[in-house]
Amino acid sequence: MQFHIVHITEFDYPTPATEAFSELRLRPRDTPHQAVSHHQTRVSPAVLTDDYTDYFGNHVETMSIPFRHQRLTVTSVCDVFTQPRPDPLASLSLSVCEARLLNREQRRFLHDFSRPSRYVTFTPELREMAAELLPDTGDFTGCLLGLNRHIFENFAYTPGVTNVNTSVAGVLERRQGVCQDFAHVMIGVCRLAGIPARYVSGYIETDPAPEDALVGATASHAWVEVMAPNGFWVGLDPTNNILEGERHVQIGIGRDYYDVPPMKGTFKGPNRQVLSVDVRMTRGTSVELSEPEV
Repeated sequence: MQFHIVHITEFDYPTPATEAFSELRLRPRDTPHQAVSHHQTRVSPAVLTDDYTDYFGNHVETMSIPFRHQRLTVTSVCDVFTQPRPDPLASLSLSVCEARLLNREQRRFLHDFSRPSRYVTFTPELREMAAELLPDTGDFTGCLLGLNRHIFENFAYTPGVTNVNTSVAGVLERRQGVCQDFAHVMIGVCRLAGIPARYVSGYIETDPAPEDALVGATASHAWVEVMAPNGFWVGLDPTNNILEGERHVQIGIGRDYYDVPPMKGTFKGPNRQVLSVDVRMTRGTSVELSEPEV
């Protein structure tokens, strides 16, 4: 599939900010199943941006505004091609315990995705979920799909009840939240069961047929990748109870949301601001990607 994505972030200040600095993680990743043919970031007021690749391999742009401004607008425009992902789980026949033992061979490479992180803390309730939903003797594939379904069925998608700083404990207490909250819960359960898991930020298609409409499609989206013992990262979307597919576009990966926010920074000025975000993702012509290098 081919997608054209426009992501507009706007900050309005009641009185002028005198300066600002921001990091942007808005350029989609290039992967074996996803290719970026075009990406441009536009900033108003106009300033130059610099870029680098962060610890997790994500593309980051930085910008500094050293003068007064009352509105900051960042527009990211890109064209991305995606293709179907293989299903690494289909060929696996092993228990959760066996998967954990096999993954230990790569534990020094997976350490960051196996431990607690800023927003994914290990709570008693999370441990209970891990014991119930990912038991040692359970089928690895069936348990992962069951966990995906459990979060979808038992947590209500409710914008506004959480924010970017909400902990896993807060989400478990409310049983409500948005995609990033559900991703954090799933990551915590997997890590407690000894299955490395990482946070994925990105987009999901906004213009499907009405009967196929997916939750989380009017802003940036979040889901989870878990490490399968065959060396593949498997994408699961607990917000929609589906596997990652052609309609998902990855921007970045990290331990949790803290590592891959679309935009973060600081400014000097009034102690409040009004933030608005608009994401428009439209489908174009399907294009085949070249075979990935092995």
